[in-house]
Amino acid sequence: MIAFHLSPFIVLVELLATTGILLFYQEKRKYFPLRLILTLFVLAGFNFLWGLIPEQFDTFTYVLQFFLLVIGITVCFKLNFLSALFWGAAGLTLQHMGYSAMTLVGSVFQDLNYSFGLIIVVFIFVFVGEYFLITKKIGLNFELKENYVYLTAIALVAMFSTTFLNSYRMNYASDVRLITITSIYSIICSFLTLALQLGLFEKTRMEQEVLVLDQIIANDRQHYDDSMKNMEMLNMYCHDLKYFLRRNADEVGSFKQQADKFLQTFDAEIATYNHALDTILTEKSLYCSSHDIQFTCMADGQLLSHMDTADVYSLFGNLLSNAIEAVSSLQNKERRMISLTIRRRNDFVHILIENYYDSRLTFNNGLPVSTKEDAHLHGYGLKSVRYLIEKYHGNLTINADEDVFHVNILLPLKESL
Repeated sequence: MIAFHLSPFIVLVELLATTGILLFYQEKRKYFPLRLILTLFVLAGFNFLWGLIPEQFDTFTYVLQFFLLVIGITVCFKLNFLSALFWGAAGLTLQHMGYSAMTLVGSVFQDLNYSFGLIIVVFIFVFVGEYFLITKKIGLNFELKENYVYLTAIALVAMFSTTFLNSYRMNYASDVRLITITSIYSIICSFLTLALQLGLFEKTRMEQEVLVLDQIIANDRQHYDDSMKNMEMLNMYCHDLKYFLRRNADEVGSFKQQADKFLQTFDAEIATYNHALDTILTEKSLYCSSHDIQFTCMADGQLLSHMDTADVYSLFGNLLSNAIEAVSSLQNKERRMISLTIRRRNDFVHILIENYYDSRLTFNNGLPVSTKEDAHLHGYGLKSVRYLIEKYHGNLTINADEDVFHVNILLPLKESL
């Protein structure tokens, strides 16, 4: 019979709320309000058709309602179907967790059983916990990989199985112990399913981050090759220019003084007995000298002989780029100072970079959080540094006291690996 059905509607509202909170920061499609209204209209309309399906197939009807919601997610948000299925399954898990907790409380306190006040209190706790423990940490959009779809399918099977169990137990509503046991079982299933889904999300996020870091290092490798070619060509031109000035000193006149100053700048090539390190330090040193940044370096590049040349270039390129960016924003030019030390400490290579900074820093997982507007697109420089340090079984420590930023790195020496 076509009519309004209260219980399925309450479940729908709960599901919309739990899923909506999860999707709060996701990228929305054009004309989002119109798309959202259309989705809500379809879902609400489906409620009126609920009575056309026999009661014994209630679980199947809830499945149809869920997949209508998933389609609505793809209509409203810039997510593919698999990602929408992931978010929908997570929302269903949270809704089911709240429902099971409400049923458990109702079985213990009979006067509160399925009361409107109990529903509101329980789901307020669910919504607040969901937002602060999950949504704020997950942040922006995420695309689920196809080879993980089976894990989302497992989560859905677990949730629909407990949904069927809850529907069946309504035939024994007077058995308080049965209701209590099944409610506890449903809550445990919901927690385990949510842990599986969040673990999947974290695994996918980390794999995507590793891909980005590998691409950054590959780009640095190409940059190193290009820098080597440019440096060799520049050295060749400088050598030819010196020869020309010596042969034609009388003819060039006052130009010789300017040319000598120019050549002295490029003669200041840093020599640490590590080709890759020499290249990046010379490159950064030239940049600093032309941008009023004092760069001091005491480095024994031979200690890094066990590292791949591209990794050395990438590691110190990211470290120094980070330091240069920090000091470049300082108004006081006297504080635009960067210090680099590479020395042996027992069986380790100790790398220390220090520079001034003027912004307030917060740390997450040992790394400073980017203060830029699109924070999720930044911060990969230091992540790349940590990735390389871990590759060589080293340790990275970053701290900031007062107005000085310190990066400490310990790498095992080649003979101690």
